Amino acid sequence: MSQLYPILTDLNERKVVVVGGGNVAQRKVQSLLACQAQVTLISPQFTKTLEKWAQAGDIQLLQRPYQSGDLEGAWLVIAATGEEQVNREILREANEKHIFCNVVDVPELCSFQVPAVVNRGDLQIAVSTGGASPALAKQIRKELQQEYAEHYESFLKGLRDLREHFKVKYPDDQPRRAELLEGFVNSEALELLRQGKKDRFQQLLDDWKQR
Repeated sequence: MSQLYPILTDLNERKVVVVGGGNVAQRKVQSLLACQAQVTLISPQFTKTLEKWAQAGDIQLLQRPYQSGDLEGAWLVIAATGEEQVNREILREANEKHIFCNVVDVPELCSFQVPAVVNRGDLQIAVSTGGASPALAKQIRKELQQEYAEHYESFLKGLRDLREHFKVKYPDDQPRRAELLEGFVNSEALELLRQGKKDRFQQLLDDWKQR
């Protein structure tokens, strides 16, 4: 198998079709909603949570089996039916329409794969084994979650704030902005957050803005 090309994509307001109504489909829909995707779910049966999301207007739910033409207008599709023949039909239509398709846990039927992800605010760390071992990817994710704990979210918020401040302060001096931001990254700021010293972190951030 050739090496996969890693990519992060914006799904905001894009149509995503999920075929399947079980717990796996529910997990996929939850992550898609977090990305503000417009989700259409197709399945004869579905979990109570999926039904609740549909009643709330968070997703469009079609209570029936998948049929040809269901992928029209979709930007990508996720097949979580557990039925090989149905999954192959979904992949065939997706390929015909040039739509990215992921068949859950069947790498050979995927045109894209969903990695194990660690989320810390704006920080996203994705782990993939190319479909060889999702279990290993999950184990590595657990290790990364411990290494990159919740304080990284606060650190990135501070960095974003500092970056916007320097864009106004030094609008025509990109090298100066880059130098200052790199200096802050290499300062004691992250260690202060790791130690729970949020007040000292904020003071350091305010001091750095004066540079």
